[in-house]
Amino acid sequence: MKNTVIVCLLLVVSLLSATATAAQESLTLRFLCFQDGVECDVYAHLLSRFTGENAGIAVALEVVPEAEILPMLAAQVEAGAPPDFARLPKLDAFTGHYLDLRPLLADPAYLDASFDSQIFRVMRSGAQDSGLYGYPDTAAAIAPFVNLSLFQEAGLDLPGGGAEAASWNEWLAALDAVASATEAGYVLSVDNKDHRLVGPAMSLGAEYFEEGRLSLPDDGGLRDFLQILKELMEAGKTPADTLLGTGKSQEYFVRGETIMYICGSWKVEEVAAQVGGEFDWAIVPNPSGAGGSTGVAQLTALLAFAGTEHPEAVGKVFDYLLAPEVSTEFAARSLTIPANGQLVSADIAYDTADAAVSAALNAFAREAPDMQLQALALGLDPLAPVYYEASNAFLRQHFAGEISLDEALNGIQDALNAATG
Repeated sequence: MKNTVIVCLLLVVSLLSATATAAQESLTLRFLCFQDGVECDVYAHLLSRFTGENAGIAVALEVVPEAEILPMLAAQVEAGAPPDFARLPKLDAFTGHYLDLRPLLADPAYLDASFDSQIFRVMRSGAQDSGLYGYPDTAAAIAPFVNLSLFQEAGLDLPGGGAEAASWNEWLAALDAVASATEAGYVLSVDNKDHRLVGPAMSLGAEYFEEGRLSLPDDGGLRDFLQILKELMEAGKTPADTLLGTGKSQEYFVRGETIMYICGSWKVEEVAAQVGGEFDWAIVPNPSGAGGSTGVAQLTALLAFAGTEHPEAVGKVFDYLLAPEVSTEFAARSLTIPANGQLVSADIAYDTADAAVSAALNAFAREAPDMQLQALALGLDPLAPVYYEASNAFLRQHFAGEISLDEALNGIQDALNAATG
């Protein structure tokens, strides 16, 4: 009887010990996430799979509107209670508060080899900082949408065959020829909005950085493209309201009224839905010039926070999400373009029944290798919002005939100077 009691007591102690151990090993990571489409929904499913493969590590995902995520995080960081990791639209928003993943990842060299080094520099606190604090999970890019049916109606081939970058001169001549042979009302439409104008300017030779500092190009490139737009507008070949900020270029494209429309990869699904089966369209390489062929990119990133109580678990989550097969699945299911240079070398089997959407997203992804370094750096620069806001305002006045091009460019540069003191 005495032995039985001892055995029972040992069993109770063993069970209590096991329960305590399990409680210690079980943890929940907080993940703050914003989405433009279904990115967070896809992450929720992928992370539920991660939890199934990593017993004891759960992830609580909270979806937050993009407009609210930075203020919310700022308050949490100030209170000393940030999430374990977050998906952010601004990589340097909380520099100095990020968790260094380099000693926690199974293969940190994979990160170094898969992304441009300047991306990681933006997340760091200084030149001596070599930490890896996260990685960009998507890259929204700019390139032209083209109405293929109008080219077919005109009996003309796309410049460069549609797969190779052709010059701006070749494209403008081809667009004129198609317009003359069809009832297309306009050759080109582009909104007077920030990043949509920067890629063409860079392709035509604009250099936006001087000794590493964002500065408006003095001449060439930007001036050339703005003059092209002004001449097209005055000739009635591009809709004036899109340059004046009162109209939307996309509306002209989906109605079949313009041959080329310059915009971003985030518009692919919307354009496909609005066009339906009315005409065939595709994404073509950015027209080239003295600066080559380039669009610009805007990145979103997953970033880990130093306030986490579970750094090893966070490292495991990042290892899982960085795996090529998981990253590819995320891109395919969320219909996004990977920022990982090793994933864009082959077409992704996007999870869509619309062949035009899949082809368009892969075409955007193929633009990545040709992108200029400054095309990526501009989107990462803290002065980019200042430049874009000033550009929108002063160029709208220029296209309206209220100020000269020199006055517009001087106004933009003055805004940059004021922002840097």
